[in-house]
Amino acid sequence: MATLNYKCPKCGGPLQFNPEKQMFSCEYCFSDFTEQEVQQRYSEREQQTTKDERDVEYAAKQKAEAEKQGFEGDDYPVSYSCPSCGAEIITTASTAATHCVYCQNPVVLGGRLSGEFKPDTVIPFAVDKKKATDVFLNMCKKKWFLPKGFTSSKQFEKMQGVYFPYWYVDEQMRSSVTATGQTERTWTSGNRRYTETSTYRLYRTGDILIQNVAENALRITEENSVKADIKVSQKTKQEMLSCVHPFDLSKQRPFAMSYLSGFQAEKRDIEKQDLTAVIAQRMDEYATTLLKNTMNSYSGISIEDYNDETFKQDWRYTLLPVWIVTYKFNGQLLPFAINGQTGKTYGKLPIALGKVIGIAAVIAVIIFALATLGGMLFL
Repeated sequence: MATLNYKCPKCGGPLQFNPEKQMFSCEYCFSDFTEQEVQQRYSEREQQTTKDERDVEYAAKQKAEAEKQGFEGDDYPVSYSCPSCGAEIITTASTAATHCVYCQNPVVLGGRLSGEFKPDTVIPFAVDKKKATDVFLNMCKKKWFLPKGFTSSKQFEKMQGVYFPYWYVDEQMRSSVTATGQTERTWTSGNRRYTETSTYRLYRTGDILIQNVAENALRITEENSVKADIKVSQKTKQEMLSCVHPFDLSKQRPFAMSYLSGFQAEKRDIEKQDLTAVIAQRMDEYATTLLKNTMNSYSGISIEDYNDETFKQDWRYTLLPVWIVTYKFNGQLLPFAINGQTGKTYGKLPIALGKVIGIAAVIAVIIFALATLGGMLFL
């Protein structure tokens, strides 16, 4: 498996993308480098890594072996050699960037981000691990019933920055709807109040541009415990990622593998054809809503028919930054996510029932004491 790591031109230490500085930093000699400087130094090596034909044969062999063992999709384990220390590392077939668990150096598996799997754009991390930790702590403030040790430093050591793959779709269309709507007119004559209801047949049509319809491009199953250390259901993962949206797409940049250095990244395993029906339905819903909003002078609007003609549709494969940490509580893994660009959080905080019962008991004792004291005063 062709791998690539980025080393400091001055001391040879590992280079990682620094979200706070928006530069590439060396934690050993404290040097900083711009994206242009890193690209000038590594562009040729990146191209060689993505064009390594041995990866195709190697990947096919690994997948065939995994299928014999009963693995499905891209959840099967794949081994590679760390370019820094030579240790054998195991990842899933969709992992595109990670750390070596032995020497802790960042590693990018360039062959998994080449050809049709090369992302079009990436939104680099803008929130570093320290800031993500602060955001998480702020979320936990004034939460009295959290389990002991929930906000310990050991917990934050497990926090990972992960680039998740997403599809963004733009569509130009001409849409039309046929609907019925009503208007009401009321008046009073003598002692009687009258209401007149008029029903109209409505028709609307127009050219519509809908942009940035997002759909997740990565499957995570309950059996998959490698991707971002998340062993949760597909439904929970979908909820987790959708709740940290939106991202500021004006900050997206043309994809470069160097942005992944220091983070984990996953390549897509959901293709366009898998999402065609979902995207079509969402586009229809958005277009219908836009046309329906032009009928606001009517009440009781009922859509009878909808049609559209697509002129142009563009798909964009993008990597989005998310900080992930999981917490095991009562036999369950609770995932917490923080938008790596905006700091928006997602997570359902656990409740320690022992603390709830303890505080309830204290309150009960205080109430009983006050009631007893009050009774004595009236004797």
